[in-house]
Amino acid sequence: MERKVGISDLNYAKHLDSTAMVAILHEARLQMLGDLGFTEGNIYGLGLVVTDFAIEYRAESFANDTLIIDVSVGEFTRYGCDIGFTVNNAALDQTVCKAKVGVVFMDFDKHQLADVPAAFKTRIEMPQVRVA
Repeated sequence: MERKVGISDLNYAKHLDSTAMVAILHEARLQMLGDLGFTEGNIYGLGLVVTDFAIEYRAESFANDTLIIDVSVGEFTRYGCDIGFTVNNAALDQTVCKAKVGVVFMDFDKHQLADVPAAFKTRIEMPQVRVA
């Protein structure tokens, strides 16, 4: 995914704000799911809930910079997985941040955790699927 840094993404120091990065990574997660034919609320009838979120900042970004966001999925457990992100500044060829979001699958109707759908794991692991 590519994303241009907008003026509203900046903080008082005139670089990319940490809260804007959270929103950008959320959008990248939704686009990745959409590319696979899913939504956050419907992956084989189940939804995703974020359990943890960690960002390691490595460089600044400024207005009009183009961010290249690569998304990966792995570290599966019974109920969830990790979604990893690497964000690079295209013009500077520099890593802006690395991030990880832990998610679990939920049956929203039953308000219960659900096992990771086997078909989802298979879909993610398909070599022809580029998750980015």
